[in-house]
Amino acid sequence: MAKENEKEESETIETKQNISVKGVRKDIYGRILRLTRETGQTLGDITNEAYRTFLSGVEGARHLSHNFIEGATKGSVKYVENIKNLTITREDLAEISTRVAFRNIDTLVFEDIATDDVAKHVESLTNVKVVVIPKTVSKASILLRSTLIDEIRVTK
Repeated sequence: MAKENEKEESETIETKQNISVKGVRKDIYGRILRLTRETGQTLGDITNEAYRTFLSGVEGARHLSHNFIEGATKGSVKYVENIKNLTITREDLAEISTRVAFRNIDTLVFEDIATDDVAKHVESLTNVKVVVIPKTVSKASILLRSTLIDEIRVTK
């Protein structure tokens, strides 16, 4: 058991590694290579983003039943997704008037909100690279709703 934990820890610490993927179709691989040249990104960058998006979709599917049942009992959940940078205030959350799931956002900034606002209005945060919260929000309240978050920053 201890050996298993050590192995898992060393695998999580290592953030990048060279890997070989077998069975990739040549036409798809060619299109991805063209995309790397057009965007200036590396093949690793694009592959990581593709895996990240796929995992986000899988996670979304896992929560589908839960969200459906909860939505039916509490009211529907609205999705805010596929946005590069977004700032949300207490007033914005109140205006939406239902629980909100934030998905596929590069930078999500919460301003002038408190932990109660998160509990009342935020269903989930999935595949958000950077979440910025004021010190009036408990980091735990964000963590409990988060999947695939790169960084949580607390402002003063």
